Amino acid sequence: MKNNHGEVKEAITLVVKEAAASRPPDVERWEKGHGRLEYRAYWWVEVDEPLRTYLADEYGWSDVQWCGLGRRRWRHVYEDQWREEERIFVFSSRGDCSPTPEQLSQWAREHWHVENRLFWVLDVTYQEDRQHARRIGPVLHLLRAVAIGLIRRQGFRYVPDGRRMAAARPDRGLLWLLAP
Repeated sequence: MKNNHGEVKEAITLVVKEAAASRPPDVERWEKGHGRLEYRAYWWVEVDEPLRTYLADEYGWSDVQWCGLGRRRWRHVYEDQWREEERIFVFSSRGDCSPTPEQLSQWAREHWHVENRLFWVLDVTYQEDRQHARRIGPVLHLLRAVAIGLIRRQGFRYVPDGRRMAAARPDRGLLWLLAP
């Protein structure tokens, strides 16, 4: 959850931090890669009646099944200082789904692949947060997302490289739209 959820984030944070204080994590992982050493711990709590009713009545979130706390500690391999952050997660499903804590943790981790591969690129490369075109904003967002997908499908590791190629060779950029 991001910080723009204010009151609901506070309520969920209270529930999951209470669980984290009273028991060991449901899932723990150590990872080494990209020049970093990382430790991740996840606590998952099944949403029960007082919180379920509050979320449904106040925010229209009637399908919330799980909420969780993720703690991440990391440092670069050449540094001694550890950094730390916490994230709150909410999982909902309309179907009859009973995921394990390992699955929930994996899904939370995969969410950041989307954040980093799409939304970060939209914010940095396309400077979408600085745009003030509110009426046509959703259409422009969709066009940018399609452009990123086309660039990635062509095998570019970095989106700005693909943008430069499409700008330098517009005929090639048009062919990307028609390619199977």
